Amino acid sequence: MTQGKNFSFGIDNVTFIDDEFEVFSVDDPQNFSVDLQYETAEHRGGNSNDIRDIRVHSRSAQVSLGTGYVDAKLAAMLAGGTITSLGTSAASITTGTASGVNTLYGDDNTIPTAISTITINSPTLVKTSDYYIKSTAENQVQVTRVDDGKVFDAVTIAASTTGYDLDSERGIEFSTTSDATSLTVNEKAYVSSRTQIKTINQKIAFDTNIPGKLTMRGTVRDAHGYERIINIPLSQPTGSIQGNGATEFQIADLTFPIKYDTILDELCDVALRG
Repeated sequence: MTQGKNFSFGIDNVTFIDDEFEVFSVDDPQNFSVDLQYETAEHRGGNSNDIRDIRVHSRSAQVSLGTGYVDAKLAAMLAGGTITSLGTSAASITTGTASGVNTLYGDDNTIPTAISTITINSPTLVKTSDYYIKSTAENQVQVTRVDDGKVFDAVTIAASTTGYDLDSERGIEFSTTSDATSLTVNEKAYVSSRTQIKTINQKIAFDTNIPGKLTMRGTVRDAHGYERIINIPLSQPTGSIQGNGATEFQIADLTFPIKYDTILDELCDVALRG
């Protein structure tokens, strides 16, 4: 028997291949491991009830993956769902009507009638957020910034006037029409602002689409030129973890089962090359 001389350190890449043979890889894996276990049946006997025989059965295998990579495609592969591309645009305001103000609560629609335009004076300050506008008097509105819950002081408005602050911190203003003093108290409307979108604008809805089976491959390359590859022909992702902790990178530690591949006649394989 030869003496073991090869040590494995770290993990360099983990690659996923879906059932349409699309390849996706993460280069920041925190861990990638395979746990193979057998259940055992023991036969005991004698004065000390010692084990006389052991049979193994019901083999199980699961793969563990840790990554901080945030990507809609990876989330869909691990948890299912549907990816929607929202498109990119140089615009920095999202509007549902010509005035950019949309009814949220109430039937009279007096706020969208009273506010004529929304203006972004500082594209470098604006951030993506929704703003809820509440009429607190016939000529007064109060704005709440939804992304952090900040409530601004109520603003008394006059008819056909410009330059009211919607969000003074982010350079957003609004102007009024001649109906500005005829608000219905306690009505609410909303405005949505967003930054300029240059590269990516996607969302993933975790709907009834379940994750498909994946082929997975973990690769380690050491300084001596050796390469260790863990290959998993069929694994079944069972979900993912979304969210961040305070002052921490989002690291998701996921575990899901490995399916036996009848074609290759194996659960997985490990190759050492060099």
